[in-house]
Amino acid sequence: MDSKSLERIYSTFSGFYDLVFGRFFHESRAKAIGLLNIRGGEKILEVGVGTGLSLPFYPKNCKVIGIDFCEPMLEKGRARLRRAPLPNVELLKMDAMQMVFPDNTFDAVFAAYVISAVPDPHQVLSEMIRVCKIGGKIVLLNHFRNGNRFISRCEEVISPLTKKMGFRADLDLAHLLRDMPLLVQHKQNVRPLNYWKAVQCINNKGQKSAALNGRASSSVMCASAAAM
Repeated sequence: MDSKSLERIYSTFSGFYDLVFGRFFHESRAKAIGLLNIRGGEKILEVGVGTGLSLPFYPKNCKVIGIDFCEPMLEKGRARLRRAPLPNVELLKMDAMQMVFPDNTFDAVFAAYVISAVPDPHQVLSEMIRVCKIGGKIVLLNHFRNGNRFISRCEEVISPLTKKMGFRADLDLAHLLRDMPLLVQHKQNVRPLNYWKAVQCINNKGQKSAALNGRASSSVMCASAAAM
């Protein structure tokens, strides 16, 4: 998948995206945002904000910046804010693989249904880590490759087709987290159908302590082994 083809696909999706990914996914969005443990005055980044379906679930006492690379999706989000203004929210067009924000800008970072819909998931996650403060929360809400061997094989087979639709069906959570400075604190299946996962991580970048690094590696390995 490349950026131009993805932008074309999601520009088409923008016309009916809310009908497909709206109400039935609200519970999972609300639960995942709850895992950010947002405190008053914090600055939050949402990567792949799209049409802004997640925006009503943020507390009003934090600052939220939502980014997306697809202008038609963002315009839907801006229209949503015109209908129901949220003064604490700002929407920007930006490539998640090359964010313009300085290091350590945000207290927490959230990505819903996007990490499998980008050309390079590892680069996007690395950027999320870069712009998030040390100790900040990073929460991923996404489908990841199933632990069942048969289902996993099916996902692998259909992934070339789903890529033409704008996402990969076989993104492996353990592989995504490998060598990333993240401590996985919580992981849960979410509706609809418990097919998606909310993964709460602590940004552990820059830690010098061997003990801390050992715990980070162990946590990622344990989370990776149990990811499916």
